Amino acid sequence: VDASIVVLFYVLFIAPLSIVLFLYGFFPLINYDNTIATENDIPTFIENVRIKTDTLYQPMVKRVILMVIDALRWDFITGSIGKVAMPITSSLIANSSACLFQTKVHPPTVTMPRIKAITTGVIPSFIDVALNFGSKPVTGDNVLLQAKKYGYKSVFYGDETWLTLFPSVFERYDSTTSFIVTDFTEVDNNITRHLHKELHTKTDWSIMVLHYLGLDHIGHVHGPFSPLIKTKLKEMDNVIARIQSRVQEWNQNNDSSLFIICGDHGMKDSGGHGGSTMSETTVPFIAISGKCVQNNSHFTEVAQVDIASTLSTILGVPIPYSNLGSVFLDSLYNLPVSKKLYVLFYNAKQVFNHFQQLTDYKSEYAYQKYMEAIKLHIAWLNTKDHTNDITDDIVLSYKAALKGMKELLISSMIKYDFHLITVAIFFLSHETVNKMGKWFFPLGAFVHAISFGGSSFVEEEHQTWYFYWATLLILLLYNTATKFYSHLQFYRNYKQYSNAQNCIKLLLLMIGHRILRKLNSTGDKYAHLPDIAGVLVEQESMLGMTVMLATALILLMWLDFIHEDKKYKKYSLMFNLLMCICIYLRHMHNNNVIKVPLYPQSRGIYEVQIFWMLLAMNSVHYIYRLVSMIKYNRGIFLQTTLFFILRMWIMVTAMLHQPYNVILLPLQIIVSSLTGSIIKDNNAFVYAWIGNVFYFYQGNSNSLATIDVAAGYVGIQSYMPIVNGSLLIINTYSAPVLAYLLLVYYSVLQYPYDTHVIIKQVSKTYITWRLLPITIYTIIISIQRHHLFVWSVFSPKLLYEAVYSTVICVVIIIVLILITLQNAINNCHR
Repeated sequence: VDASIVVLFYVLFIAPLSIVLFLYGFFPLINYDNTIATENDIPTFIENVRIKTDTLYQPMVKRVILMVIDALRWDFITGSIGKVAMPITSSLIANSSACLFQTKVHPPTVTMPRIKAITTGVIPSFIDVALNFGSKPVTGDNVLLQAKKYGYKSVFYGDETWLTLFPSVFERYDSTTSFIVTDFTEVDNNITRHLHKELHTKTDWSIMVLHYLGLDHIGHVHGPFSPLIKTKLKEMDNVIARIQSRVQEWNQNNDSSLFIICGDHGMKDSGGHGGSTMSETTVPFIAISGKCVQNNSHFTEVAQVDIASTLSTILGVPIPYSNLGSVFLDSLYNLPVSKKLYVLFYNAKQVFNHFQQLTDYKSEYAYQKYMEAIKLHIAWLNTKDHTNDITDDIVLSYKAALKGMKELLISSMIKYDFHLITVAIFFLSHETVNKMGKWFFPLGAFVHAISFGGSSFVEEEHQTWYFYWATLLILLLYNTATKFYSHLQFYRNYKQYSNAQNCIKLLLLMIGHRILRKLNSTGDKYAHLPDIAGVLVEQESMLGMTVMLATALILLMWLDFIHEDKKYKKYSLMFNLLMCICIYLRHMHNNNVIKVPLYPQSRGIYEVQIFWMLLAMNSVHYIYRLVSMIKYNRGIFLQTTLFFILRMWIMVTAMLHQPYNVILLPLQIIVSSLTGSIIKDNNAFVYAWIGNVFYFYQGNSNSLATIDVAAGYVGIQSYMPIVNGSLLIINTYSAPVLAYLLLVYYSVLQYPYDTHVIIKQVSKTYITWRLLPITIYTIIISIQRHHLFVWSVFSPKLLYEAVYSTVICVVIIIVLILITLQNAINNCHR
């Protein structure tokens, strides 16, 4: 066995393992205290002063309706679209029939951790963004569990995540799958159809939770500026009006009720979520009960974790044991001063129980404010002269203490396993340094890796790659033009003719780069700027999108046709044509391209299933083709298999891509071919750069919000985590993987007799180039672990780098296995 192959396999297995070790050390799963609060936790004394809790801490309402509208942005209520699309809700806020609060959400802005925050008052760990696709039941204390303990009956309709997190809480329920993002209507109709029964017939419940998903799904597929958003908001407005009318009747009949409308997270301008932009982390919280106490002209800001403690006090149940949130009850109700102060004391005491576990807590400002608040509170209880100034001082002291304790407790929850982190960095750096000794890395690769120390460079990484690519093309053009000029006297010389050709190629590449970088606006600072994709999506005629998709599919068929073996050209053309038709019909179903006349109504499911059948048939044909070809030419196995893998990868990604992004596939092949014909050395680095440039052309960034979730559900009617996750990875990392496959395939064509050596060489270079940035980044993020943007900027980038590196390692392993098989076939026929 070739020792170098064994070493390379070792590196490819150790690298992902080291990455996993680092992630486990950097993102440790927080072991929350599973203690459940009891009635004994409701304080009956403030120091030595006895409190009458039977009058100060009682249920304030008989019914609570919590309506969560997934991805309800702040401006969907307060912006211009809110006034048009949600007139009833806007009027309720305007006349103070509803209280509006601006709610701040902690990243990651995905549903599962946000539900946990709302119900437990605890900030979930960042790694919950990955667990969002496989939730586990909440074992700790939460407001729903407390409500059940105290005899409240709960019902639920909506996102099945609630049932996964709270499997034994709800008496009645009907759930919908949150991950089928192409469903805009049924997913919400399934909730609304239960409203009449629950509001008028079966009114035996005390808590009703509704979680509407349609708005989020439209955002994922069409973005927040789609006309469908306005239609969906009008639908939600009608639902709110329907429930509000019934709540008003109950309140008039002394059947006190509270109706809450809120978003779990917001929505980025690109339509996704998961990041930390203002539009993702700012959502409305609307409370409808009676007359609003606060002035809605100035919105009170609350944290999402404050909801659990506030709901608990409204229901008169113990605040969840691990809660870190602050009650904002005084903004909802005009409370008696004694009750207002008691609720703040209880909340502060409950948070202080955790705060006093910190070392040197007595030296903190929050502790001083807490003791000051209690001292003033006792003085207030022992005097009959209750002036407003004293009351205000007590309230402000309690709130300052709660805010300070919350901030310190949140920062203390972030713990790192430095033993694992050190071991992971050692293995990553060891493998990287060993390979770097034999090859010279371009200065750009090192500068790029070091640039990750700045949050802006992480957010705007695409600018780095666009600059690198443009600089490379300019330098190549300068070099080629210089050669062309120096040989003008030998105009008929072949080299002179070749240099002229290369100049034209480079000019075309530069023009193409300028156009493609405007295909999708990405990053953070300039993501809002107009782009080609946005213009095409907004066209009512869909002509531009149709032409672009058709051009892309024709180019793909042409490229496959010219590279295919003459014997199989017609057969391959037929299969490619059928698969391209399926791709077009898939996008036609989503109303992205012009409809085919007389084509029957379809949901786009069968077309995708036919596509997979064609792919399977093509695979069977390739196996037969390989077996028959090996008999006559045993050296053809690797080349034929690589061509087949390339074709399958390109066709699958074409099916998953947005219609305006399909054009990137043939263009990446053309750009790789043109660049490879100009640059003969260091091809591995050049192809790696091309992969990264096209990765950002696609609209990707280092924000979780730019993940095209819809790609994971193309042609799928049910939630299958492994399949959905695989499709998401294929769609996201299509360009880097395609770059490596093209590099290997062209290397096999160029060096048919030294294939084994060449592929090992380029694979070593490629994996070294990939491990360099993640190795340096693990060191940077360890140093920057206390940075202000560690969770909003640096941590998402770490996840992207981890998946990227793992995907490349897996692909290289597959190629090395193919080389090993080719060698085995050669040896068998000797």
